[in-house]
Amino acid sequence: MATNDWTRFGQCICRRRVIYMLICFSLISCAPTKCMGSIDEERLLQNLTQFYNKSVRPVLNDTSPLKVFVGLSISQIIDVDERNQVMTTSLWVKQRWIDYRLAWSPLHYGNVTVIHIPITTLWRPDLVLYNNVDGPYDVTKETMALVHANGTVYWLPPAVYKSACNIDIQYFPFDEQECVLKFGSWTYDASKIDLEALSSRIERELYWPNQEWDIVDTPIEKHTIKYPCCDNTYVDLTFAFVLHRKSLFYIVTFVIPCVLITFLTIFVFYLPTESGEKVTLCISILLALIVFLLLIAESIPTTSSSIPMIGCYLLFTMGMVAVSTVVTVININIFFRGADTHTMPAWVRLVFIDSNMAKYLWVERPKNYLSYNITCDEMEHVKEIEALANSKKICMQTHSCTDSPALDRSCFNRNAFGSRANSVNYKPLHRGSNMEGTRFSLNPALDEGLEWRESETGEEIDPDANLDGEKGLPARLKEGLNYINFIVERTRDNDKDKRVEEDWSYVSMIVDRIFLYIYMIAVFVGTTSILLSSPVLWEPAGFHPPQIVDKPEIINIKPSPSTTEDPN
Repeated sequence: MATNDWTRFGQCICRRRVIYMLICFSLISCAPTKCMGSIDEERLLQNLTQFYNKSVRPVLNDTSPLKVFVGLSISQIIDVDERNQVMTTSLWVKQRWIDYRLAWSPLHYGNVTVIHIPITTLWRPDLVLYNNVDGPYDVTKETMALVHANGTVYWLPPAVYKSACNIDIQYFPFDEQECVLKFGSWTYDASKIDLEALSSRIERELYWPNQEWDIVDTPIEKHTIKYPCCDNTYVDLTFAFVLHRKSLFYIVTFVIPCVLITFLTIFVFYLPTESGEKVTLCISILLALIVFLLLIAESIPTTSSSIPMIGCYLLFTMGMVAVSTVVTVININIFFRGADTHTMPAWVRLVFIDSNMAKYLWVERPKNYLSYNITCDEMEHVKEIEALANSKKICMQTHSCTDSPALDRSCFNRNAFGSRANSVNYKPLHRGSNMEGTRFSLNPALDEGLEWRESETGEEIDPDANLDGEKGLPARLKEGLNYINFIVERTRDNDKDKRVEEDWSYVSMIVDRIFLYIYMIAVFVGTTSILLSSPVLWEPAGFHPPQIVDKPEIINIKPSPSTTEDPN
């Protein structure tokens, strides 16, 4: 019984195997015809690569160069390092050539016209980036290559390159940079490989804009070069990026503060010298420039090949502030000169005072500037003297002009400060008048007293004579006249000194105004000539040829199903 059971079990298993085989055969035979494409593609791939040698250049005649078309599609400018002079870019390196060994007839392979073949199994040009500074020189991402039925191989690998770029910061922040990527074969010379550009410009259909640089042009040049190391000539393609810096950030943070600080220095010459703050303002502006230069030093590219334009403007501003400080110190020295220390040269008076220069500089003196403004103390002395003279006249008329000292003293005590009516009739001497040997009138009251005395004695009284020898005058009057002469001489000397000081102050004001206009012109011309010297600011519209960018077209957008939804 045990043997029969095992026999039946084996027969059952064999029947099931036969049934499974029949089912699989029926499914394979009933498969749709479109599934036959994978078989054709597999057969095609096997036939193309079975006897393929990837080390042999795909040409029928070894003396004929293989034409390889190369192009770039920029994805993003990752960084432009001005300090290290390195540009980092993300690119698609497009390559196209014809390999006659990879051609087939689509009719023999189920109408397959394009096949994807790993690039590691095919011959490819050994293109490298000549001006690479970091990382691999060639493409590291080995993607699939598209092979067409006529033998055309199209390879589009992505790559990130760090290329050397000669940065010229002469016109920073309004600068233009030209960074190039030089591609060429590392081993094949011009007789083996001939490089050609796929297009006249670098493609930008997938370009992600950079926040600091604008791409204004992307020319491509082909060079045939013979190097000193080799006898053969080599071909390379140079892809150039013409970049313009976006200068809005630098205008707000660098240019505008510098210009405002520079124009603030103009007011140093407008500030009155009497304030005593001119040098303080100059030093404050100079310190502000130094602090500002330290703050922006990290943002300015450091190089010794040229000085940035913003650096030149800062140096210009600091030089102007230094010059204004020196001129201000000299001008303050002129302002505080006086008759006791300096004598005004004739040419200074002729040029600054007697000429019409002040009229054209709008610093004319007022019309009554020759009038002498008497100080309060001097006015009190004059009033006391006038009261003294008037009281003496009254005493002479009342007491029969006796020369009694007691009577004179009583008259002075009674009327010394009684008469104030004629105090305003004081006629001061003007500077510049010749007073020597000339009789002058001090006050009408004194003149009347002298005339009365002359009428009594019949002699002319000379106020400049020795009054002690005049026996006809009372002692009080003699003493008063001596006081008057002393005050007049002192007032005249003070008037002359003050007039000299006013002349020096006026010269200082004219010098200030002259340098104000000179400084305004210098600052305006320097600012415009330095900040507007960049050729980028004067490029006309259409200077760089416009490039038509074909952006990808989105055919359909379908949202992906949410994984959190309940399937029920």
